[in-house]
Amino acid sequence: MRENAFEPDAPVAATRLSRLALGIAALLAAIMAAWTFVRVAGDRPVERLLIEGEFRHVSADEVETIARPLVDTSFVDVKLDRLRAELLALPWVARVRAEREWPATVRLRLWERVPAARWGEAALLDVDAVAFDPTGREVPSPLPRLSGPEGSAAAVLETYRQLSARLAGTPFALEGLAQDARGDWTGYTVDGIALRFGRGDPGASLPVLLGPAARALAQDVARVAYVDLRYTNGFSVGWREPAAATEGN
Repeated sequence: MRENAFEPDAPVAATRLSRLALGIAALLAAIMAAWTFVRVAGDRPVERLLIEGEFRHVSADEVETIARPLVDTSFVDVKLDRLRAELLALPWVARVRAEREWPATVRLRLWERVPAARWGEAALLDVDAVAFDPTGREVPSPLPRLSGPEGSAAAVLETYRQLSARLAGTPFALEGLAQDARGDWTGYTVDGIALRFGRGDPGASLPVLLGPAARALAQDVARVAYVDLRYTNGFSVGWREPAAATEGN
């Protein structure tokens, strides 16, 4: 008779299930104990606030004034996302890292914006082409002056970088660049010459500017008010008004 051939294995299976259940129960108990320990220990207040960074336009006191009320709570209840958001609202702050360090420390690391240019009337652009208000802080000098339509900051900054590199060391070294609402580009040299590039890629006009225009104006650059490069195969020049004669006494 083979009807009961598998009956001896039943106790083995039951034992395995029992061990599995005991293992799961032990694991859950361990997890609960760990969670309880963390929760109880984490209920202690934050004891240390560490502020790190190379500060030039933001002070550690300013950061602490914002952060202190947000960490005046238990260790586990500190809202790191809110802490980061509040600090990122400071105009000169580009990045923030906020971390808990067991058992009762909050560490903050801040990176300031690095200004790359003046933007419009009163704003600055950082090296990532993000516009921000310097809020009366001391601004590094000199910075190029850039302007353009809304949403054009990245394109204007990159175009300026390309033109500036190609015009450095020439009579037309750039000090600023502007794009108007119609898309026309105008560069401004350190000597106050306006370079009217027109629409399209301003770099396409450089062979004319650095070739025939530079040769023709070599002896008269100081008198040039603007160079108009909005021609297919040429350029035109505007001259500065002669200085008014000063009457002697």
